Amino acid sequence: MTSPQPGDILACYGSDLASRFISGVTASAFAPRRLRIGPSHVAIACLWNGSTVWVESTTMCRHPCLIQQGIVRGPQVHRPDERMDDYLSTNGRVDIYRSTRIHQFTDEEQELLSRLLIEDVVGHPRTYDLPAALLSGTRLLQLLQHFRAADLESLFCSELIATVMMRLNRMSHQNPARFHPARLLRTLVSCGTYQYFDPRTK
Repeated sequence: MTSPQPGDILACYGSDLASRFISGVTASAFAPRRLRIGPSHVAIACLWNGSTVWVESTTMCRHPCLIQQGIVRGPQVHRPDERMDDYLSTNGRVDIYRSTRIHQFTDEEQELLSRLLIEDVVGHPRTYDLPAALLSGTRLLQLLQHFRAADLESLFCSELIATVMMRLNRMSHQNPARFHPARLLRTLVSCGTYQYFDPRTK
């Protein structure tokens, strides 16, 4: 099992019915090959207390958040090996997407990434934005000019990461609530900002 590095985005493919449904309804024949069937969930890695941690917004994790010291419904922090094993042990998978060389994070950006995720998001507890998560996967509603505005006090998984990517200028600034997991990664890969990390090439 490959360990993620700070700044990596973790594309999670669950084997349960809900996860397969999310991947199915957000599939696209025109996406980059590995992302034609998109992930059902995404997380991001950053540094905390000298170690790489897994940051996500979910209601489906059975492990207590390392910072909030309890089961959380919303943004939370975990050990990467623990969360990756949750997927791998149930016939799911976790793909790692890493910033391309020209878009690698500077030390200052790594510090900002950690501060945004640990202090500003998880450190000020927010809830999981279920309505926005459901709307983000609807193709027809995505075409509406007046799509539901983002509420950064309540975040779903890819909305959280899109918000941080925009703050770090890795994505153009727009409504982060429009990004379901597959759309987030397709955007980053298509723009040359992130790429799939093949563990065989390390």
